[in-house]
Amino acid sequence: MLTKYKKKEAPSWQRKFVLILGALFGATFLLFAVWAVTLFIDRARVDDCLDKGGSYDYVRGECDFERNHEVPGN
Repeated sequence: MLTKYKKKEAPSWQRKFVLILGALFGATFLLFAVWAVTLFIDRARVDDCLDKGGSYDYVRGECDFERNHEVPGN
């Protein structure tokens, strides 16, 4: 007759390693997602200001409809 296969359980150090690796990957992904959302919100704020006909003041972080401001680094 057929013999039943008995699955061997992974050693405890391997299970811990996989958990730690998964936690590090998850934390890295979460930090990257927060950074990407923050960057997207900042760029959307600047784009919205320019679409309305204003000039974005990068120093004060607000839209200005009276003066033109230079983009830092240019």
